Amino acid sequence: MGDSGIHNSNPASDSGVFRSHIPIDAEGGIELRQVRPGTVIEVQTRNNTYTVIPQESGETLVWGHPEYCPEPTLIQGLGSAYVTGMIREGYVGPGLRLSFPHMGRRVSTSTILDVRVAKRQ
Repeated sequence: MGDSGIHNSNPASDSGVFRSHIPIDAEGGIELRQVRPGTVIEVQTRNNTYTVIPQESGETLVWGHPEYCPEPTLIQGLGSAYVTGMIREGYVGPGLRLSFPHMGRRVSTSTILDVRVAKRQ
């Protein structure tokens, strides 16, 4: 395949992950609003691996938690929680906790270790 002219400038990425079209910030995080709907994002926390797929509606399809979202679940308000408890809606980044509403309360996961875009098949 020829050179597309698009190069990944993130030295933390690995060759098994397709990132060139995703706006990943310096900390390795992703603003979900800047991602094309349908893009599959894998979020590795200390305890689980989540699949996150932004939708055109602004909601996010997410699964990976054995209790809160073992099956694909449509969520409005997915984001990340800082250690202070402040929520950054629409952003997923390492060092923070994946955070989303569930049955009238907000759930925060274990610490996010890595965020990556699934390689296209």
